[in-house]
Amino acid sequence: MRFQFDQLSANQRYHLITQTITPRPIAWILTKNENESFNLAPFSYFAPVSSDPALVMVSIGNKSADQAKDTKHNLLREKECVLHIPSEALMNAVNESAANLPYGESELPNTHVSLADFTKTLPRIQQANVAMHCRLFDIHSLGNASFQAVYLEILDVHVEEDLITEANSRIYIDNKKLKPLARLGGDDYALIGKTVTMKRPN
Repeated sequence: MRFQFDQLSANQRYHLITQTITPRPIAWILTKNENESFNLAPFSYFAPVSSDPALVMVSIGNKSADQAKDTKHNLLREKECVLHIPSEALMNAVNESAANLPYGESELPNTHVSLADFTKTLPRIQQANVAMHCRLFDIHSLGNASFQAVYLEILDVHVEEDLITEANSRIYIDNKKLKPLARLGGDDYALIGKTVTMKRPN
C-alpha cells in the first residue's frame, strides 16, 4: 500500500513515521522548572548531528497551540539540560515520565528514580548509565508545525565505569551492558537482542 502524505492529516503522518522509522533512540531529558523542581520527559525524535561541535537534535512539540512542552519551556529559559540514554531496566520509569502533568509538577516521584550530583545546577538520574550535560545551541521552527528542532551541544558525558574499555587510544562502550532502550510505534519499545559485529570495508 502506498500513502500519499499530502492526503494525510498530521496525526496520520505521525503514526506512519513512528511505526516505520524504527527503532529510535530515546533522549530522556531532565530540566529545571521555574519552581526549582525537575521535569523529566522522553523524546524519540532524536539523533546525533555533529561531532565538532558535538551536537544532537531533539524535535519537541507543544502541549497545545499556545503552550510549549515543559522541556522546551525550560530549555528556552535555563539554556541547559541533562540528556540520559535510558537502559532496559529503566523502561517503566521512562514510560511513567511521559505522563502529561501540569507545568511545575515533577515526574520524578512517579518514576521511583533517584538523583545524583552532576553539574552546578542540574543533577542526573543515578540509575542511568549515560548522562550528557548539554546546553541549548540553537532552535529552529519547522514550517507551521508545533514541533521545533532543538539543537543541544554536549558539554560533558557521564558513563558508568563497567561499560567502558580502552584500546589503541579509543574508548569502547559495551552495548550489551548498556542495553539501550529504543522506541517503536504505538505503545511498543525495543530491547537490545542479537548484535552483529561487522568490520567496515577499507
